[in-house]
Order: sequence, then C-alpha cells, then structure tokens
Amino acid sequence: MRRFVWVAVGAAVFAAAGCGGSGAEPSSTTRPASTSSPAELRAAVLADLPVVDGSTSTLPMRMLLLCGVLDIPCDWSGEPSWSPELFVWPLEPDSAGAALLTEHVVNTGTHDAYLGLVSGASDVIIVAREPSEGERAAAEAAGLTLEVRPVALDAFVFLVNGENPVDDLTLEQIRGIYSGQVSDWAQVGGPGLPLQPYQRDATSGSQELMMQLVMKGTPIIEAPDWLVLWKMTGPFTALATDASGIGYSVYYYAEYMQPDTDEVAMIGVEGVLPTAATIASGEYPLVAEVYAVIRRGDGGSARAFFDWLVTEEGQEAVAATGYVPLPAR
Repeated sequence: MRRFVWVAVGAAVFAAAGCGGSGAEPSSTTRPASTSSPAELRAAVLADLPVVDGSTSTLPMRMLLLCGVLDIPCDWSGEPSWSPELFVWPLEPDSAGAALLTEHVVNTGTHDAYLGLVSGASDVIIVAREPSEGERAAAEAAGLTLEVRPVALDAFVFLVNGENPVDDLTLEQIRGIYSGQVSDWAQVGGPGLPLQPYQRDATSGSQELMMQLVMKGTPIIEAPDWLVLWKMTGPFTALATDASGIGYSVYYYAEYMQPDTDEVAMIGVEGVLPTAATIASGEYPLVAEVYAVIRRGDGGSARAFFDWLVTEEGQEAVAATGYVPLPAR
C-alpha cells in the first residue's frame, strides 16, 4: 500500500478527444476520431464542465483527471484528520480552480452515483462495476439508456490481518469460507482460529463484484450485522485488529487510498498476488474493469470527456493516476 506523486496532465489533457430509449447498453472501446481542435474542445469543456461522480475507489482518478483539465496542481495530501483514507487535494485549496473541483467532482458511491446520473445530478460517472438490475430498472423507468464503457482495469482483492500467515487462497477455498463450508483458518492452512468472514453492504460495488466474480451463483452466508461493513474503510479498520478475519476490496483502493501499514495485507488468489503487472497481464484471476457511464444522447463536455478517456492520451492520463490502462487494441 503506497502513495505516488501526481504530475498534472495540464492543458493538453483533451488533445485527442472527440465530441460528438431504456436500460444499459455496453459501448465499444474503439478509439473515436477527433472532430474538434484541442483548443476548441478544451474551451467547450471549460465552458460547460461536467459534474463527475462515481465509486469511492475512483475518486482520486476523477480528481486527478479534472485537475488536469483545469490545469490545477494537485497531489496526494495524506489522510485528513477526519478520515483514514488518502485523498487528492489542490495544492492551492483557496483558488477559484479548487472551488470548481469541489463543485464538479462529487462522491456519492457506486449505487448512488448511478441513481444520480439517472436523475440528472451528474453528467458522467466512473464506477467499479456495471449497473445492477435495480439501477438498470431506474434508467428504464426514466426513459433513459445508459452508455457504459470500460476505461481502466482494477482487481478484486482479499485482505487479512497482517499477522495471519495465510498469504494465498484458491477460489474454491474462498467460496467455501463465504458459503459457510469452511469455518476455521486451520482448514485452509492457517492457525486454529474461527474464521470471521466480513462482507460489504448489498448495494456496494465491492459486494456486487464478490457475487459476480467469486460466488458465481453459490449462496453467500447470511452475515450478522457486525460482519457487514458499510464503508470501504470498514474491512481495513476491522482486519487491523481481528486476527481471525477476512475481507475484500479493490486493488486500487487498497494500494493507493489506504495508508502504508503492516496491519492489513492483500493476499494472493490461485497462487498470484495482485499487482499492476499481474492485472495488466490477466494472470491475476479476479481482474475487474472500471467503467465510465453517461446518458445516451448527451453531447457537449460529457460526451467529450467520455470519448477522450479511451483515446491514447486519455489512457496515458488514466495510467498516470495509478490505474492499469486498457489493453492495447
């Protein structure tokens, strides 16, 4: 778990961007052709800056990308006193640009970000998963089609207390733990301690990924309230003091948004540790795409930003935020 220094993308951030029913429809990742000059496109974006919401784990990416659009120097400032997480902040917090960031980069979390896009509270969202059935239904009820496009790679990761000697589990073992068939660490090569399998709340991006990527139809155990964690910080806080616990998150959040600590460790799955290299190669078995989403039919700055994210320059900017870019086509 580490921090990195951001170098602002600056005025060229949109240099290659192009401007341009019901349910959610996947969008091609083919890189669009530019229809505007860099100066024209940047002027259009600044004149009508989109409101960008999303998953908590994508907040640094969204902040850093908009810092680049606005040409505002930003950096990881360390954890503020009111939060155990690491965030990105403008280096000049009292500037007009910093005020624009506050207005246009919001963070309501995955589920509420989808609902906010449907209601018109935001223009673009960057989220850790595709829309759920309920979120698709909300779009349908509003007469909208959501345009969904992968823009980066992340991974679903498992976490244990830093003193737990278990450093790898198979997917079968993980499903056994979360279906209730495995109840003691000794059954998976660990110490003789009863397992405490922490979960996330049902509408969180992490819980949706758990069900899709790991459980795959196997019923998950019904957890007591104290084992259901409602914030992304929850697994890290719980596991720091619980030697018998296991939990999950996404790689980017664990690697970049949690302070350096030996109290909680990411473990391997099927013999492969999650790293940027194993995510990029696909060797790590639980790679997850990160998605940008807009309302189909929207144009202007929302469409420009959405299209730019999959251009060569956009992917370079995504990589500069610490995310793994999409494979080259």
